[in-house]
Amino acid sequence: MSVAKRQKLPVKKWCITAVLLVALAVMGIRSYQKGQGKTMLVYADSLEQVAAEVNGSTLTLRQLAFYVAYEEDEVERQAYIYNPKDTNIYWNLHANNTYIRTAARNAAIQMALHDELFYQLAVEEGVNLSRKEEDTLSEKIREYWTELVDYGKAERLGVDRDDVAQTMRKIAYAQKMQYIYAITQGMDEEDFGFTADAYQQFLKKQDYTIEEDVWGRVDFGNVTLIHWEK
Repeated sequence: MSVAKRQKLPVKKWCITAVLLVALAVMGIRSYQKGQGKTMLVYADSLEQVAAEVNGSTLTLRQLAFYVAYEEDEVERQAYIYNPKDTNIYWNLHANNTYIRTAARNAAIQMALHDELFYQLAVEEGVNLSRKEEDTLSEKIREYWTELVDYGKAERLGVDRDDVAQTMRKIAYAQKMQYIYAITQGMDEEDFGFTADAYQQFLKKQDYTIEEDVWGRVDFGNVTLIHWEK
């Protein structure tokens, strides 16, 4: 199938994905055993299941839908570069002792934990968005929701515009709080990105759990995507 007929991938980027390009040519490659014996969830039918808890607040699959869509899109971009004829091949690779699907799933939940923690801190500190920030956020929500709807991703996730908007609003607050917090620590904003060492030390002080019996059964790579093969 031609590039023009493939799903359009969102241009807007929100976070930095943890799934980086790796030298797959020199790595051992094995097939991904789907779910490794687990029964995968139908995402749209499982939205109220709790996938994580952060300082007493729960995160359901509904609240994590944005991260699933975002991370699947990021990895799919790399999958298309790797093999434009069949992107599913990339998703099934095993590299650096981790399956691509598993790495993507881990990246998504770690982004969500990061944003929830900084959102909670923003609420605690009374941080608000400026009028300009509100306007920018509204435009981002409009653009991203349009993309999800146009390419059938919203339907496959089972969420509505309010679900996505609420998550994106929390992310906006988290990003602002991350910047403020970094300044108070005499550090740069990047030092508290979700893969950064300073943030990892911050994370160790938090009370959080990931419900692997739920999150581990999210079928990453197949929730919002349809893999085209020529």
